[in-house]
Amino acid sequence: CITIRAAGRRPEPHGVTMLQAGTMDLDPIYCAEQIHVPPELAGILKAYTKEVVRRQPEDVYEFSAIYFRNLASVSASTQESFVPPTVAMLKEVYAACKTKPEMTLADVMIECTGVGIKLATVEQAFRLGEFPAPEDAKVRPSEPITLLLTMTDASFVGIVASLFDVFGGESCVLTGKEFMSLFTYLVGKDASVDLESVASMEEELAGLESLTFGAVNNCAGFKNIADGTR
Repeated sequence: CITIRAAGRRPEPHGVTMLQAGTMDLDPIYCAEQIHVPPELAGILKAYTKEVVRRQPEDVYEFSAIYFRNLASVSASTQESFVPPTVAMLKEVYAACKTKPEMTLADVMIECTGVGIKLATVEQAFRLGEFPAPEDAKVRPSEPITLLLTMTDASFVGIVASLFDVFGGESCVLTGKEFMSLFTYLVGKDASVDLESVASMEEELAGLESLTFGAVNNCAGFKNIADGTR
């Protein structure tokens, strides 16, 4: 059997673990079955390492203390009731993500919680999207943001209008191709949506260089879909 102890330290009584600055005494380990690695540890350390590399703090210890204190505060939100995000929050998230074709869900989660969206809310959106494990999965940032957007309004028309607010910049304008990509993903989660109406919208709108919600709202295919969601 193997006993692991900090070098130069007297062993503590079995079952006592002491953490001191720069040193750590460990309980004896007699077999591999005693080692349990929490499943979330890899994702936590990966996200933490990325933040250290990205920010290059002068005092890594101080940065680490602040980082994990904030992370603990965010984790506590999982015990809170669901709180919908705001359109303004999602605009901030998209502004931080829009230059990246793909991101891990863990990184999207960091951006979302960074603007004040509750962790429980983000996780609910991820479940809706049926994404794989956050630390591994890569997605287009617009996908989880679109799912979060569905929580901001009770009406289908209101959600579609907000696509322009979040993804259309200050002018709230998208190209037809951009809009149809977002819209197709949005309605793809609803089996009741008439696919012929979606195809009709694609034919009418996809080629436009500049598109506003007003133009979409006047599209016959969109009206058919909106009528079916009321």
